[in-house]
Amino acid sequence: MAPILKLYEDTLGRYHILNVPFAHFFKTDADYRVYVPVYKKSKLVYRVAGGIGIPLKNLNILPYEQSFFAGGPNSVRAWRSRSIGPGAYMPIDNARYDKIGDILIEGNIEYRFNIIGSYNGAIFADAGNIWLLKPNPDKPGGEFNPIKFWNEFAVGAGLGFRWDFEYFILRLDWAMPIKDPKYPEGQRFMFDKQPLKQSIFNFGIGYPF
Repeated sequence: MAPILKLYEDTLGRYHILNVPFAHFFKTDADYRVYVPVYKKSKLVYRVAGGIGIPLKNLNILPYEQSFFAGGPNSVRAWRSRSIGPGAYMPIDNARYDKIGDILIEGNIEYRFNIIGSYNGAIFADAGNIWLLKPNPDKPGGEFNPIKFWNEFAVGAGLGFRWDFEYFILRLDWAMPIKDPKYPEGQRFMFDKQPLKQSIFNFGIGYPF
């Protein structure tokens, strides 16, 4: 079988199939949601999500497409997709690149209500982050620490407007950051950092969760 698949070991001890190093890893995630009716056309929605991925053999990192990320229209909406974390890591420049991790913890709360007819509104708050399983010298502060992780959540809040077209829902959410974990401890709340100027809009189809 090995000759057919061209399985071989390179000088770094990695096995290749068809000249490509393969990944062997364990990954699990969960997403729990609660919908609580408040009035006839309103409800309170809670969501908690999390996951972990552990590289096992051959490669010491998760494949990019299997890694976790935070931020975006269905995550922590005050940040762009894949722009949070990992952990308390602060980039040394403003270059835009995808931030990925091995651990995800995320929570959302949203109050949904009818405005009039097919127009609906929402008030929401989101919190979450990603972390690395092991320290990375290129991303100091990015590893998961069971003592400190609770203080490393990115927190945002905002307002949403939804158009219900029966067959689909068009969504516009506005959110601003409240707490940013990349800043030093004691400086993470954004009230003195002009959070309104850092607010963003997210467009989406369907509810975020």
